[in-house]
Amino acid sequence: MIGLAVVTLMVAATIFAFVTDPAKLASDQPKSSLRGLLKVRELRFILPLLGVTYAASACIRGLWAGPYLTEVFGASDNLIGWVTLGMGIAMVTANLSVGRVVRLFGSDKRTSIANTLLLVGVLTSLWLFPGTSLTLSAILLVMVCISDSSYSLIMAHGRAFIPQHLVGRGITFLNMVSIAGVGVMQFISRPVYLAASANHAPAAAYSYIFLFFLIPLIIGLVFYFFSPEDGHV
Repeated sequence: MIGLAVVTLMVAATIFAFVTDPAKLASDQPKSSLRGLLKVRELRFILPLLGVTYAASACIRGLWAGPYLTEVFGASDNLIGWVTLGMGIAMVTANLSVGRVVRLFGSDKRTSIANTLLLVGVLTSLWLFPGTSLTLSAILLVMVCISDSSYSLIMAHGRAFIPQHLVGRGITFLNMVSIAGVGVMQFISRPVYLAASANHAPAAAYSYIFLFFLIPLIIGLVFYFFSPEDGHV
């Protein structure tokens, strides 16, 4: 923890020393407001997916992976630690390599779609085969976190449509939508599990959890298909 604190302070000091603020907007620029931000039509097709894509990986990694492995497969704390470590490494690796992937696909939007389709496939597999194999489930859980890079991709896609005078408020709003989705779906997933576990064996009960995250993801992806291309290469 001390080491992490030192690294954090070093990063903060580097940012303070080398990062400069952009030039201030001219006085004749329009004032920023949430109402003005909500008038950006392009965001209406981006926000639904932004609100659920990070929620799936964050909630499963932070809330459901451990209980799932324990109740369905009798996994030890040590094994759960290794699986969740793999999930964390997958998350970091995906975010570090996403720039190269964007260059391959040609835009943030196309990369986000490919990433989300991967997550849809992984969640579908967990939904249909929740108790088949510990190895299979561990691999699928790690693959869930590869999709974590969708957060930064969709943020970048949405940023492309935000006017200059709304950038600060706009990025904050986009981030709030994403994090709010995590919080809301965490709370809602509990009664879903309780209802399912009251009538089903553990494997079947957890299949409802994965379906719970899968359905909003598909709905958000349908909206996202209609978002305009960002043009970033």
